[in-house]
Amino acid sequence: MAASGGTGSGEPDMALIGELLEEISRNPPAIGARKLLTEHYISIGWLDAARENVAELKPLAPADQDVAAFEETLMKKPEPPAPAPQSSQATPAVSKPVPAPARARKPAHAPVKLSGNLDSTRQELSQGYTSLRQKARGLLADLLHLQQLQKKNGLPTSKNTSRVQAVVEGRPADSTTKATPPGSARSIARMIQAEASRSVRNGNQMAIELTIGDLEDTMQWIREPHGRPSGADDDAVRDALVKRVRALETALPDELKPYPEIALMHVQHENFPDKTYVNDETMVMCEPVKDIPRENFWVTEDNYAWDMEELVNSISSNGGVMRNPLSRVMFTPKDIRGIVSHPLGKPLAALQVQQHEMSKGVRQATIDHMEKLGKILLDDQTSDQLPSRHAIDEFMAYIATLPELEQKAIDGLKCPAKDTHTGQSYDTSIGEAVRDAKGNRVCFHKTGDFIQQAAVYLRQNRGAPPDTDKCAVM
Repeated sequence: MAASGGTGSGEPDMALIGELLEEISRNPPAIGARKLLTEHYISIGWLDAARENVAELKPLAPADQDVAAFEETLMKKPEPPAPAPQSSQATPAVSKPVPAPARARKPAHAPVKLSGNLDSTRQELSQGYTSLRQKARGLLADLLHLQQLQKKNGLPTSKNTSRVQAVVEGRPADSTTKATPPGSARSIARMIQAEASRSVRNGNQMAIELTIGDLEDTMQWIREPHGRPSGADDDAVRDALVKRVRALETALPDELKPYPEIALMHVQHENFPDKTYVNDETMVMCEPVKDIPRENFWVTEDNYAWDMEELVNSISSNGGVMRNPLSRVMFTPKDIRGIVSHPLGKPLAALQVQQHEMSKGVRQATIDHMEKLGKILLDDQTSDQLPSRHAIDEFMAYIATLPELEQKAIDGLKCPAKDTHTGQSYDTSIGEAVRDAKGNRVCFHKTGDFIQQAAVYLRQNRGAPPDTDKCAVM
C-alpha cells in the first residue's frame, strides 16, 4: 500500500488523522480507516500509536494480509550496521601500537560469560524501561497541571514537558524546545483516566486541566509545527480541536466523556478572542465575560456565558429551580448535569433532591383540592368573582390543617409550569401563588392556570394518571 497523508517527510497530516479518527468513531469497525491510520502513523514514526492500532485490528481482521504486514514491520528489529570494508592497502598489524601484556589477552571463556550477561542485561533494561514509562506517565500529568498554573499566573513554563511526554510515548526526545506533535488519543485518555481516579477530592478538576493541556498542545502544534508558523486560521484550528475532542471521547469511558467538551469550552474562551456569547457581561457584577476566571467560567447550551458563583446564587435564591435567570427558560438536562457537577454548583444538587422530596410529600387529597381550586378559578366569569374568593379561602383553610412538613412543601415547592397564553415560565410556589391571588397581586385566571399545571406535575410524580379533562399539561 502507498503511504497515506505524507511524502516521506515524517510530518503528520493532522487533518487526515482527525478525519480517520472521526470515521472510526462514527462507523465502527472501519477496517479501511484503521489501516490507513496505521500506515500513516508508521510513515511519520509514531510507532507506539501504530502498535495500538495493529493490536485492535488483529481481532477485527485476523486474516488481513495488510495487518500482518504492519505487524511484521513493527516487530522487525533494525539490522546491525555492516562492517567497514578493509582496503587492500591496509597498514600491517606490526605498525599498530602494541597494548600492554596485561590487557593483550582475555580468558578463553570470557565471550561465553559475556553472552549470558548480555541476555540478562537486556531483560533488566526492558523491565526498567517499562517501569520508567509508568513513572513518567504520572510525572507528565503533574507537569501538565503545573504548566496550566504557570500559564494562568503568567510564569514561564517548564521546558521538560515535551521530553517527558516522549518517554511516555516511547519515542526519542527532541533536544530542542520546539512544539512536538500531540500524543495518540488513547495514550492521553489513559492519563485522563488515571488522573480522574486519584482526583476525587478535587472533583476531577486535575483531569480536566490535563485535557485542556492536551488541546492546547494540539492547537500549538497546528499553528506552529516544528517551530514554524503553518498559516492555519482560527477556523482550521477549531476544526482540528473538535476532531481531537471526538477522538478523546471515543477513547474514554462514558463517565469521563464530558471532560473533552468541557476542556474545549475553556480553550475557546481563553484562546479565541472572536468567540462570542449571547451575553457580553456577567449577570450581577456586569464584568466582561472574557474576564471570568477559568474556575468560575461555564457556558450553557443556549450559549449564555456564566460566572458560576453568580449563577448558583441566583438558582439558590429561586428555590433551586433550574431556569436561566436571563432568558427565563428552563435549562436542558445536559446543562443541569453540568451545573450540579461543577465544584461551585454541588450545593444545588441538594436543592434538587429537596424539591423532588417535597413533590413526593404532597398527599392525594391535597392534589384533588388543587384541581378543584384551579377549575373554579379558570371557570369563574362573574363580575365580583365571589366563587374564586370563596374557593381560595377554603383552600387556605384546608392547607392550615395539614402536617407541618406538607405545609412546607406547599410553600416551597416550585413546579415547572408555563403561562398558557404567553409561554412565560411561572416562577412561584403553590403557596405563593395562592397568597398572591388572595391579595389581588395576580389575577385569578393566571393563578388557576398555574395551580392546574402544578396538580398535574404532582400527580405524575406520585405515579397516578392525571385527569386530562380537568388539567392542561405543560
